[in-house]
Amino acid sequence: MSDKTLTKKSEIKKLAILNNARKVFSKKGFSAVTMQDIIEACGISRGGIYLYFTSVDDIFFETMTQRSVHQFDKIREAVIKQPSFEQILNDYLLEHKNRLLNHMANGCSLLRAMYEYSFTHHSDRDRSLKQKQVNATKATVRSILDLGVKQGKIDSHDIKIIADNFMFIIEGMSILALTGELKEKQIDDQFEMFIKKLF
Repeated sequence: MSDKTLTKKSEIKKLAILNNARKVFSKKGFSAVTMQDIIEACGISRGGIYLYFTSVDDIFFETMTQRSVHQFDKIREAVIKQPSFEQILNDYLLEHKNRLLNHMANGCSLLRAMYEYSFTHHSDRDRSLKQKQVNATKATVRSILDLGVKQGKIDSHDIKIIADNFMFIIEGMSILALTGELKEKQIDDQFEMFIKKLF
């Protein structure tokens, strides 16, 4: 078997571990997850998993790194096709709303896991991961807003401030979703207010 084939198999195995681990983190959060939980979810031997990762922390870090890169791929790809600004904005807000409602309905999302990790991990590597996630979300919002400017739907001034404002809205609602205090009407009201500021 060639080195290239072995490398490809290794990448597929690693991706399978991360996909199964994401499900475990979504269900249990971060703090309650053990390496045994991930091993059982993957159907892999203890030795097999340690060929790829040394700890739950490493698996979670890699899982979240992948997520921050690909989280809004569909929206970013859609922006390239130049749809109507209103449609892409509505799709993006709906994606966030569904994520928040999904967490409230069944508690299964990476949201709780990410906050648990964030509050307990403070290395440069961890801060870098958090910043990458913020930057990925901001870049997505900026690309949507830039499309609105290009189509003459919104003014170009204060785009950066508006993107930051959206981040604060989402973070605040995410925390409320974790506590179970967020209502669907609150999400709708916040998004409606955000849209009014844009136009």
